[in-house]
Amino acid sequence: MPRYSSKANKPGHYSAYPKDRPAPRRIWRYTAAAGCLIVLFLFLTSSPTPSVENAAQHINPFGPTAHQPPDETNSTSSGGVRWYNHWKWLNPFSDSITDDDNQSVLPPPRKRPPIYAYYDADAEKDIEVRAAEKKLLTIWRRAWWAQGFRPVILSKAEAMKNPLYERFQVRKTESSIGAELMRWLAWGQMGSGILSNWLTLPMGAYDDHLLSFLRRGEYPKLTRYEDLGAGLFSGDKSSIEAALTEALDSPDVHKSKTFLDLVSPKTFSVDSKPKAIVYYDSSTLTNQYKPVSAALTDSKAKGLLSLADLITSHLHLTFLNTFSSGIAILAPYRPQSLLLQYPAFLLANALVTCPQTPLPTSCPPNILNKCKPCSSSKPLPITTPPSYANSTTTFTIATLPHPYTLASLLAKTKLLSIPHIRRHTARDPWLTAITSGYLSPRLGGPDRLVPFKETVAGEGTQGRGLWFVAEDDDGVEKEDLEFSFGFALPAYTPSALSDPKVTMSDIINILLPSSSSTSSPSETVVSAKELAHQRSLFLAAKEVLKLDSLSPSRLGKLKGRLLSRARKGRQQSSEEERER
Repeated sequence: MPRYSSKANKPGHYSAYPKDRPAPRRIWRYTAAAGCLIVLFLFLTSSPTPSVENAAQHINPFGPTAHQPPDETNSTSSGGVRWYNHWKWLNPFSDSITDDDNQSVLPPPRKRPPIYAYYDADAEKDIEVRAAEKKLLTIWRRAWWAQGFRPVILSKAEAMKNPLYERFQVRKTESSIGAELMRWLAWGQMGSGILSNWLTLPMGAYDDHLLSFLRRGEYPKLTRYEDLGAGLFSGDKSSIEAALTEALDSPDVHKSKTFLDLVSPKTFSVDSKPKAIVYYDSSTLTNQYKPVSAALTDSKAKGLLSLADLITSHLHLTFLNTFSSGIAILAPYRPQSLLLQYPAFLLANALVTCPQTPLPTSCPPNILNKCKPCSSSKPLPITTPPSYANSTTTFTIATLPHPYTLASLLAKTKLLSIPHIRRHTARDPWLTAITSGYLSPRLGGPDRLVPFKETVAGEGTQGRGLWFVAEDDDGVEKEDLEFSFGFALPAYTPSALSDPKVTMSDIINILLPSSSSTSSPSETVVSAKELAHQRSLFLAAKEVLKLDSLSPSRLGKLKGRLLSRARKGRQQSSEEERER
């Protein structure tokens, strides 16, 4: 048994009771794991943890996406309005189709079949004559566009591209039949479609049988129409080329005056006389409108301008006779929201104004015995029904307000609180009122949306109404409206409610007419002071609706300005109450 000389030489605790030490490889593993834990701890502590107060700034499931996805191929935008063309447009809610609250779903655009007219712009003509002919060409384009077609004016350029043009050059023809052949060569180069003279115009309802057939864009055989002569043809490409070949190979090509003389009668299928299409050829003018025919003989330029005024008046007169029951301006909340009908009344007054014409008592050639001439003493009536009525003899004009604008006008206040909207406003009041004339009162808003969409954009109501957006008070451009109706509106001057140049006297003259106006005096139930208050409410609501499109700095300034206005308004009202 060993002996120890001193206390220092005694064995220690760990020496007396030794433990198993880890192998060298394990030491390295433990060291690496500890280092990873330290790095992870430092990383987590380096980023600040959001507090409860500002947690919404860090996690917001309802916030905007980082990048807006690209618009779909059939999406369209104009200004601040975006829409999406889809065959599911009758779905009650657009966001279920687009996944975008700011994008509306509209029906796919209707295909406009082309209708062609030939005009030789290179022919030597007087400047005044050329200007008058261009005016007639504009009238032709406008009238056919309003009926759902795509008018196209052809020239020599299209005719010279036709493979049969070389054969035409070999056959030396007179100027009259040469121009007619060039017209057919240009049409043949374009293919299937409708060939019209630029003095052939549609004058009838949008749902006329022949116009509806032509809008389909299917023409199985070459067709001409009784009593229209060379004014209108329709056909497919193969039948057009066959007729052209027959005409160019005809031995009478040098002495014939019209294209119909060069082909066999069996080449065309002859349809009955159209009820809604007229042709102002020389025989029609001579037999029915002798003053215009005489003016053409005296001076071609003045005669063409007189003819342009006559055609424009006949197109306008066709509209007035088609909608003989009058113009209905929808006003579901007429006393409280009368101001919203201002653009509608501007347009309605222009529509019932008799057009300028060289023959005031004349009628279109297709309704000579059925026409009612326009009379300034007995204009077409303008009514303000509270709901929509589906009538083929009434043209409807409606102004669609934003829910905030309508709620502000009904509550007569510029600032609407959430408790007020929840407790004191009805759900979908405008939609319910507009559709109350043809839908059950038990239906809710979603059930009314689909019939309402069909009323606005359905096939059965095309050409019988026009719908405005109240906040877009700049209105539709005058040229766009004229192409929509198919005739010029010289009496219409668009003006905006937000335009400072539009005074209250201008608005009062339109909305509060005298007893001699077209509107009934009994409908005048709003004072001039109330109209001025409605205008201030409308302008304030329009500013509120612009908040989403502003930057945060401008948003704060505008909110402050609105609040200051509201305070001033409350102070003034309280002072008036004290004085009372």
